[in-house]
Amino acid sequence: MRMSGLRRVFCSHDCMGNLAFVAKCDGHDEFHDTQYLHRIAIINKVAATAFVVKFGNGNYGIRWFSSYGEIQFCGHATLAAADVLTCDFDTGQDEITFESSYQVIRVFNKGENFYGMCLPQIRLEMTANFLQVSQLFNQALSYVKQTEPSDGYFVAQVANKQSLIELDFDAKEYSKCTRRALLVTTNDGLDSNGLYFRYFAPQYGSKEDQATGSAAPLLASFWQIPQNTLFNCYQLSLNGAFYQICKKAQHICVKAKVIK
Repeated sequence: MRMSGLRRVFCSHDCMGNLAFVAKCDGHDEFHDTQYLHRIAIINKVAATAFVVKFGNGNYGIRWFSSYGEIQFCGHATLAAADVLTCDFDTGQDEITFESSYQVIRVFNKGENFYGMCLPQIRLEMTANFLQVSQLFNQALSYVKQTEPSDGYFVAQVANKQSLIELDFDAKEYSKCTRRALLVTTNDGLDSNGLYFRYFAPQYGSKEDQATGSAAPLLASFWQIPQNTLFNCYQLSLNGAFYQICKKAQHICVKAKVIK
């Protein structure tokens, strides 16, 4: 295994984003050794470690791990992997296709430390399932929607930016009630093409995620953004994170900065 490098993703002049480590596996046996990969992720002590291996078709297999275990998808670690393959291994590719057990992800090198990532669109539906956990919050959440899988997502709205900043809940009790992660959002105080959000998944490690690329399709679906219009997304975590999203016919495209 080649321990390739550390990257900071979803950063801007006033947002720190989050760190991801990238390692390139020497072969498929190493890539499929879950316990070994998890041990490395624990040693790395960053939010996520991406492990990649090259397939015969020219694409790259990818797996993501935190210190708590394997992750179904990690957006910022995927972009970190693209930058490592581009800069450290000189792939000579402006487009890299990653294959995971769950989806295929295309990443484009846009130059000047910026990358674009195409993610599948997500369907949300209104739900009453949130009622059982709503009393755990210090304020009311509105327009609550969910994805279909029981281990998927809740998405909800708060009144304004200050409400989002002050939002809190009992993470331990929330984890007992549901396996769903929670995205809370508002567009208060921004232009019509701007969104604020926070992302919580206490069942899978830390209470709040610092920089969440997987939130992009959720935001696009919840706000029903029009096609071919760029939206600025500001994650109000402790570190702060920033990226842009644009809806296409079949995908949600994420544009973000990656730095060493």
